[in-house]
Amino acid sequence: MRLSDLTRVAVYDVGGKRIGRLNDVRLVQDGPYVEGFGAGLRVAGFVAGSGRMGERLGFNRGGVDGPWLLKVFFLRLERRGRFVPWDKVARMENDAIHLSVSAAELRPFEPDE
Repeated sequence: MRLSDLTRVAVYDVGGKRIGRLNDVRLVQDGPYVEGFGAGLRVAGFVAGSGRMGERLGFNRGGVDGPWLLKVFFLRLERRGRFVPWDKVARMENDAIHLSVSAAELRPFEPDE
């Protein structure tokens, strides 16, 4: 499976409540050594929520000063996102990811992570 297969897939908590879609994947470079590359990458988790247009436009970065109204709007919208550690995935299907925890147990996504 490729990471591109996961983007925009619907995410559901343990009770079947839809959290949103997978918007971003967080990788950690701490895997086995790969010649010519270094430590291998592994998926640490992902961000699920309603959207990430503000992130794509760069409004989540500290150095972006304006337009301030758009920055505030996108930062509030991004707060709805949740970070899902990879070990909380119970099962994956072609069009859905099902978690082993409730949405309330997931921490809000912090854009500066």
